[in-house]
Amino acid sequence: MFVMNGSGAKAWLFLLLLLIQDGKCIKWLALGRTGNDHVWTKETCTSAKNSGLLERKQARACRSTPDVMPSLVQAAKDTSTVCQQAFRHRRWNCSSIERAPNYTPELLTGTREQAFVYAMSAAAAVWRLARGCALGNLAACSCATPPRREPPSPSALISPSSFTATSVSFGSPSIKNSFKWGGCGDDVRSASRIAKRFLQGATPPGTGVTAKFMHAVNMHNNRAGRRAVEQSLTLECKCHGVSGSCSVRTCWRGLGSSGPVAAGSRLLRRYATAVEVRSRSGGRLPPLYHHDNLLYTTKSPDYCLPDKKRGSLGTVSRQCNGSSTGYESCEYLCCGRGHTTKTEEVLERCDCKYISCCYVKCKTCRRIVKTYECK
Repeated sequence: MFVMNGSGAKAWLFLLLLLIQDGKCIKWLALGRTGNDHVWTKETCTSAKNSGLLERKQARACRSTPDVMPSLVQAAKDTSTVCQQAFRHRRWNCSSIERAPNYTPELLTGTREQAFVYAMSAAAAVWRLARGCALGNLAACSCATPPRREPPSPSALISPSSFTATSVSFGSPSIKNSFKWGGCGDDVRSASRIAKRFLQGATPPGTGVTAKFMHAVNMHNNRAGRRAVEQSLTLECKCHGVSGSCSVRTCWRGLGSSGPVAAGSRLLRRYATAVEVRSRSGGRLPPLYHHDNLLYTTKSPDYCLPDKKRGSLGTVSRQCNGSSTGYESCEYLCCGRGHTTKTEEVLERCDCKYISCCYVKCKTCRRIVKTYECK
C-alpha cells in the first residue's frame, strides 16, 4: 500500500485544489444537456450553482439576466459540436468535452486543448447572444448601431447573398454613394460584453501565483474567442432598384448563417500556432502576446496511448483512413503501431424505380466495405 509523507500529501492537495479552481469556469458547458424548454429563474440559477454547473459570478449573472441563459445553453451545445467536428480526425478528438462538468486532466492543466475549448466556448457564447439580440430575445440589446463610416466600394461587396457583378457598374460615380445603412446587424459588441460578464470568473482565492497565472491565461483565451467572432463579421447588402438595377444598396454588418463554425475555423488555425507562456511575478501575463493568440502553459501529451493522469484516451481501436496522408491517416492516427483491415459485405437497396403512382421497386445490391482500425 502506497502512503504519502506530509509534504507529498500537501503537494497533491495543492494540485487538486488548483485543478478544481482552474476548470470551474467551463463547467457551464454541461448546460448543453439542458432541454430547450427549460425555464430559467433565480431559483434554477441557484440550483445550477449548487449542482456545480455554474460558479458564483456566473450564477449571479444568471439571476440578474435569466433571459440570456437559453442562448448560453445553445452556445454550450455549439461548443461541443464544433470542437468534436474540428478534431474528429485527430488523436485528441474532443470527446472528453462531453464529460462536463467532470473534465479529464487535459482540459484542466493548461494545454493547447484547454486553450481551444476556452476560446471556442467564448466564441459560441458571443455568436448566440448576438443572434439573440437581433431576434429581440434579450432585454439588454437589439440590432447593432449602424457604423458611421461608409461601406466599401461596390466591388468589395459582391456575394451570392447580395448582388452579382453584372448588376452594377463599378465605375459609375452615382453608384458609389447610393447606399444606406439598414437591416438588423448583429450586435456583437453588446453580445461580447454580456458574454464577458458571464465568462469572466473570479480569480481563484488563496491558491497562489500559479493559480492566478492560469486564470489570467484562461481569461486571455476567452478574449481571443470573443475577438474571433468580431473578426467574423461581414458586410452584407441587398440591392434595390428597377429590374435589379441596384440603384440603392441597403447594408449591415452580420455574422452570416454558418453559425459559430466560422469562428471555430479561425480558432483551429490559432490552436496550431498557440504560444507557450510562463508565469511572471504576481501571476500576470507577459505583455508580449497579441490578443488573438491562444496561450497554453503545459505541453500536451501525444494522445497515442491511454494515460489517465494526463487525460489521454489513446487511439487504440480508433478508425482511420488507409488511403489518406492527413491527420486521419492510419500512419498518423495509429502512432506507428499499425492497423487492422476489416472487410464487410453490405446489402443495400439500389436501382429503385417508381411503379404506377405510389409503389417503388428496388434491387438489392452487394457492396464491399473496408474499414481500418488502429492496433
